[in-house]
Amino acid sequence: MGWRKILETEHRLVLEVADAADMECAHIEATGTVRADRVGEMFGFFRYFCDGLHDPKEADLLYARCRRRGMTDQDEPLEQMIGEHEWCRAKLDGLEMSLETMSRDDRAAALDFAARLREYIEVVRCHIAVEEELFFDTAQHYLTSNDLLELTAEFEAVHSDEVEEGVASYWEDVAHRLSATESQTA
Repeated sequence: MGWRKILETEHRLVLEVADAADMECAHIEATGTVRADRVGEMFGFFRYFCDGLHDPKEADLLYARCRRRGMTDQDEPLEQMIGEHEWCRAKLDGLEMSLETMSRDDRAAALDFAARLREYIEVVRCHIAVEEELFFDTAQHYLTSNDLLELTAEFEAVHSDEVEEGVASYWEDVAHRLSATESQTA
């Protein structure tokens, strides 16, 4: 499948859940209420799929190999990619904390929550766009043809394990279910 195709396929799942989160924000803005269970499931996806499976592939395989070829954490666009991963984790922490402590009938808090969730979603979308439209090409200029072959083998080994263990299909099902649920309730 190739390292880039694996990451782009995972990005499609992230964007599918981002779309569902956008629809949930529209619901919050229209009603002044947060459906905590649904939002909690979305946060679970972002936390465990993005932070737990997707981002480590980028950081531990792709970014690490780019560093071995001379790219530094201060070089653009790697600096941006790393910074956005950190920002997204911190923002998600804050959103999860707000979800846990928010009063169900506090319209102002719900609207503030929706605005902060939209900001998170926008950064996720921007991150994916920059990664696919700029960083991946930049990385390919740093890496040798042997690096690219080894990187593909590493990504395919991880992906194969995820498929074999059912992890890949589990998260794909979660993304599709969240998207379908939001489409039906919008």
